[in-house]
Amino acid sequence: MPQAEKHALPTHKPGSIEGTTLACTDAASRQNALQTAFDYRGDVTLDFKNGNKIIGFVFRYDESPAQVHLFIPQGKDSVPQIFPADQVTAVHFTGEDPAFGKSWDDWTTKAEKERIKESERLARESVARGEL
Repeated sequence: MPQAEKHALPTHKPGSIEGTTLACTDAASRQNALQTAFDYRGDVTLDFKNGNKIIGFVFRYDESPAQVHLFIPQGKDSVPQIFPADQVTAVHFTGEDPAFGKSWDDWTTKAEKERIKESERLARESVARGEL
């Protein structure tokens, strides 16, 4: 199940939350936004009350104490940092989700289509050889 459906979010790409911004107007919306950022497999941009914007990958989100853990890219490395969750005012899903479209359901649907296509190709070849 795509994360967008799990968290009932609007999407800009079918089934993806990439490009979406979630405002953190209260504790419940902040918790939902940060949990969704944790579930997301791409980078996000967090807006803070002091006006700072931090880009990184949310690798952990704790509700108690309310903290968000980010890997912040620095050159070829990523540096882990912890921020107070109550200071986050918005979450922007700015990075591409590299796992988008690679769910089990997507794979089985694709595999079934390929199986049918191969079956039809083999049937055509059998008819052409006079075997069917």
